[in-house]
Amino acid sequence: MRLGVIADIHGNEVALNAVLKAAGMCGVDHWWALGDLVLFGPRPAEVMEILRGLPGVEMLRGNTDRYVLTGEQPAPHATATDAAASVDLVERYGAMAAGIGWTRGVLDQAGLLGRLTGLPAQLRLQLGTGISVLGVHASLRADDGPGISPGVAAEQLRELLAGCDADVVIGGHTHIATDRLVDGIRLLNPGSAGLPRTRGSAGWLLVDDEGDRLAVQQHSTAFDVDAVVKDLRQRRHPNAEFVTSILAGART
Repeated sequence: MRLGVIADIHGNEVALNAVLKAAGMCGVDHWWALGDLVLFGPRPAEVMEILRGLPGVEMLRGNTDRYVLTGEQPAPHATATDAAASVDLVERYGAMAAGIGWTRGVLDQAGLLGRLTGLPAQLRLQLGTGISVLGVHASLRADDGPGISPGVAAEQLRELLAGCDADVVIGGHTHIATDRLVDGIRLLNPGSAGLPRTRGSAGWLLVDDEGDRLAVQQHSTAFDVDAVVKDLRQRRHPNAEFVTSILAGART
């Protein structure tokens, strides 16, 4: 079995299509989409429709998917009261609320908002090799906060993944491609497809069950950043400048 893993698409249809075109030559027969599927990009409905059509696809909920459903926001501007202590936080709270509302409206109009409701927090898979794989967004404990990345101390990862009962754990959230071994558990992160830290380079992962071993390939696929920026502005997305700054590599 060949598993394709993508995370943190953030409504970026252009990047998702670039990844799928590249993966088309790899014979992927099962897909995992590890959350943060829709918020911030210009095409949340199109991303959901594309994901639904992938072979053997399974999706889970990321923290921004939760925000779209509930209106919640991340700390330190989780509520308007929190934000009131700082002009900067007031602006950030307002911008986040606008993006959440815009995305929610687009998905609701397309009849796709309910697709987020039933998404699980974890995915599990038993490979033919006997290797067990766990998929999460950030960690076993939460869909936000610290996650799998090269810079997180091994001790902290032990705490985040204690009791995972898996040989391999794959998570997104940090937007940083990762391949680590902690206490015999292989920890993988495909990086972000839709809001990558490297300009125009969508990250994704290929996991190949070869019968006697597990082969892992980290991939980075180029996509048209200018097309995404143009689409954000044409659709009058309330977070257009914020997202543009990330795609241009000016902000992480």
